Amino acid sequence: MKSNTGRSRRWARNTIAELDPRVDDARITHLSAEVRYGDPVLTAALYTVAFLRQMAVPSIAAVVHRGGRGPIMRSTRKRNDDTMVFFGEFMQNGHSSERGRAAIERLNEIHAPFPITNDQSLYTLASLSFEAARIPSFVGVDLLTDREKEANLRFWRGVGKQMGLHDIPETYDEFWDWSCRYERDNWAFSAGGVAVAQAMIDDYAARWLPPRLQFLGGAFVAALCEDELLDVHGLPRPKRGVRPTIGVVLRLYAIGRRILPDPQERSWTDYFGSEYGSCPHLAEVGYRGKRTP
Repeated sequence: MKSNTGRSRRWARNTIAELDPRVDDARITHLSAEVRYGDPVLTAALYTVAFLRQMAVPSIAAVVHRGGRGPIMRSTRKRNDDTMVFFGEFMQNGHSSERGRAAIERLNEIHAPFPITNDQSLYTLASLSFEAARIPSFVGVDLLTDREKEANLRFWRGVGKQMGLHDIPETYDEFWDWSCRYERDNWAFSAGGVAVAQAMIDDYAARWLPPRLQFLGGAFVAALCEDELLDVHGLPRPKRGVRPTIGVVLRLYAIGRRILPDPQERSWTDYFGSEYGSCPHLAEVGYRGKRTP
């Protein structure tokens, strides 16, 4: 972990302002997603909602759920944390670096035995490209600047290309429109999708709250989901007033991030991959064992 000694209070913001999102997408995304807004409780919430979005596609949910045998059902937190380790490696090192390519190769190795189509992977990529901005905006909070949004899109497009995906829409608007069409054509209820969604929500609540208050974790996640997404999963919509309250909380958080000094260098790998150490051996990260499509 690097120290901030000698850096200005706005060192991360100042650095982002000096970088070009067309060529420095990984560095900007790292500084934005991991340093500025990398608080684990928020990061895990955004990831949980993005995953619920993916599980609204029955064909994707079937690959993840696997009749209840998928790692996310047997060891939800381990599976989620391993994914965050991979994302942290991409961001901290860059998707085109030797370390970044090695992490992507390991992720491809994990996914290789399963029947995952290019469009399914593109939709997963779209959720990662948009949710960091879409979810806060849904409750009336703009966390990311236009520069950060562009860099985030270019970063995940770069990850997708390294993974071997094709036909990735070029621009923000084109990818957004593609994602919306895919949702209209593919969102539907599935028992596997609901099971995974509930496992994700339960794990999020259990990670951050004591047993008697875990219902608040579920309410928080639900408030960050659109009603249409909750309806697909058959999950209850939040009670009146919950979303405005969450909006106030996130606005206060955003104000705090503007007033307080930028955090020191940090990566999702540091928190979610603590069991592996500061530089995990990538061959040990992720699902291992017998794989049944």
